[in-house]
Amino acid sequence: MATNRTKLSKGRRNTGGYSRRTARLNARNYDRYLRISRQQIFEDDFENGPQDNDTMEKEEILRTLINCGLSEYESRVYAALVLSGPAKAGSISKQSDVPQSKIYEVLDQLADKQLVEVFDGRPKEFKAAEPEMAIKNMLEEKVREIDSLKAKIEEMSTFLKPIKKEETLGGIWSIKGEKYKEFFNKASEMLRRADQYVYAITRDFSRTSLLSEEVKKSIRRGVKVRVIGMEKINERNYYKAKWYHDLGIDLRTFQTKVHPRIVVVDGRELLLRLDYNPQKRDRFKFNSLWSEDPSLVTVMDNYVKSIWKNASPIRFRRAKKV
Repeated sequence: MATNRTKLSKGRRNTGGYSRRTARLNARNYDRYLRISRQQIFEDDFENGPQDNDTMEKEEILRTLINCGLSEYESRVYAALVLSGPAKAGSISKQSDVPQSKIYEVLDQLADKQLVEVFDGRPKEFKAAEPEMAIKNMLEEKVREIDSLKAKIEEMSTFLKPIKKEETLGGIWSIKGEKYKEFFNKASEMLRRADQYVYAITRDFSRTSLLSEEVKKSIRRGVKVRVIGMEKINERNYYKAKWYHDLGIDLRTFQTKVHPRIVVVDGRELLLRLDYNPQKRDRFKFNSLWSEDPSLVTVMDNYVKSIWKNASPIRFRRAKKV
């Protein structure tokens, strides 16, 4: 990287150890190193199979700069300046493959971001800021943006409240899907509203990170959570069940091959999952049904409580992985 430029004269100029010959060599190397079409940069699969190490390296450089918040043109120009040293706009345009009509605009944008230093002259000359410091500054700016976004989301959430309970539409709501998270997200939403108790019937005690957090919060609020598994404790479900047990949640098993997943909260809302292929464990289609209809919820609430009474308690001191 060139050092700070000293005073220029009409004769040979001092570029801090950067000779014209070195700059030309670097420019040629950079031309071979960086020239790649827009299509090549952003395609995930290449028709010609795996690329050589140089190609992978230049893709990684550009992708990293873009992920830091630079545009494609800004990334090309900054990389060109880092590799070739101080240069004029015309040379940078050729080295970076950025159109001449856009090069000054891109350089001004980089200068505003403190990624490029400008040397006054006719024509102007440009030099890249030190990469380590420049990238660190970009990351810090990203962190500030994320922190600001978090604050705005928290502020916004105080205004975006769910409709009042007395205004909630009744009936049965159906959600079709193939992604298990759709069901767990709805269950998490229900747990967030739980005041007294939750009953759940599951096949193998599965959960998502969101559901895990809502279960913990419910326990802290004093909500009684009871979970019924449709399989006996085995190698597949041991640690999943143990997670609930370690939170102090009551667990029981009621062995059956075909049964809907059920979540009942406080006897006032219900969630069912009906699997098209109950024996399949991955990538299966299902319907999720949610309702606050008093008659339906009461029937299912009593049904799940009767299942609980007839289910077998799990005693982990005796339970062993099969």
